[in-house]
Amino acid sequence: MRFPFAAIILASCISVLSACGGSGAIVGPPVMATPKPTLPPTSIDDIVQNNYPGGWGVELAIYKNGALAYEKGYGLRDRGLPDTFVNQNIWGIEQPDKLFNMPRGQFKPDAATAFDLASVSKEFTAGAILLLQQDGKLSVNDPLSKYFPGIPDATQITLLDLLNHTSGLVEYNNFGSYPDFSAAYAQFMADGQTNYQPIATALQSFPLLFTPGTQYNYSNTDYVLLGTIVAHVSGEPLGTFLRQRIFGPLGMTQTNQGYPTPPVTDLALGYAFDGVSVVRTWQWNLQWLAGPGGLTSTVGDIEKWDEAVRAPGIFTQASLTQMFTPCAFPQSYGTYADGWFISTLGGHPYVWHDGAIGGFVTMNATFPADDIDIIVLVNDFTGTDPYFIIPQLFPIALTMNNAPSRRH
Repeated sequence: MRFPFAAIILASCISVLSACGGSGAIVGPPVMATPKPTLPPTSIDDIVQNNYPGGWGVELAIYKNGALAYEKGYGLRDRGLPDTFVNQNIWGIEQPDKLFNMPRGQFKPDAATAFDLASVSKEFTAGAILLLQQDGKLSVNDPLSKYFPGIPDATQITLLDLLNHTSGLVEYNNFGSYPDFSAAYAQFMADGQTNYQPIATALQSFPLLFTPGTQYNYSNTDYVLLGTIVAHVSGEPLGTFLRQRIFGPLGMTQTNQGYPTPPVTDLALGYAFDGVSVVRTWQWNLQWLAGPGGLTSTVGDIEKWDEAVRAPGIFTQASLTQMFTPCAFPQSYGTYADGWFISTLGGHPYVWHDGAIGGFVTMNATFPADDIDIIVLVNDFTGTDPYFIIPQLFPIALTMNNAPSRRH
């Protein structure tokens, strides 16, 4: 999803891949491939071609005033057979094309194509926590020890620390080197991919990186614990809760924790460049990533979410204020709030989250004062993080004719 999430795994998957994500996925500023120097782009097509040449599947949509202003699919969501994978499938799961017996061929993405969302999923996990707070079932000020008493210094960690990445917990999605969660993953698989207690148990072996609340350190562990807390408090799996309280009410029929319900046909497959040629990536286990990065969705469904967090509706104003209140540790690219980075671009308020996961990079960029949302989904794990192309796309979006508003 975003940086620390992949740092160890990538060495086992594709040796040439660097740690994944945009400006917040790992601790520090964006490190993914930056746009290639070219002449100033004159169109959206130029921007996409400059940054994703060679047939990478890109689905890009711009919404203005709540209505679609631009949508186009580029490249291929499926490059067809034969597939070439490198290294082993360390996840031990069947790949989606085989799992769903998908028709294969050279297919372009479109507005209905579902992509792995990677860390954009964190927006929804944070939203689920805030809905439970609205219900009076928990508080963001609750200590983590209320839910996981065995985690070191859990009495010092609040749910708000988890939401803001200020907990000090180590990264759980590492295998083979410190902190090693290989045994936890093996137990998770043996238990049928529904029991997250092995992660909490493994965390008991690792000291905190710092005193909670004193530093910012992007960690997927924070959000896998939040997803587990949602399930515990609601009595429903995270995906079920999200469907009942967010996806269903908003009409997000193409969004799922994990893959869509069969039959599945319009699903992007993940690819990467291994230094020689384009290869299939072993797509990561979306159940293990429930909370920090396990959703699949489409550009249109993401826009429904962006609209829903712009004004009270399923969320109260108090929840929205909480959602977008930045933590105390600004970074060069923005300050983390509850599932979002808060920043500015050219003087315009800019609220966003990007992500990277095996085979995909993603971006949900919103400009609330301008009522503009830019959503970019890409099946190129080694390419430019879409974070870097938003500064080129936003000025174009500003000049687009105002689309007729869908609002009443």
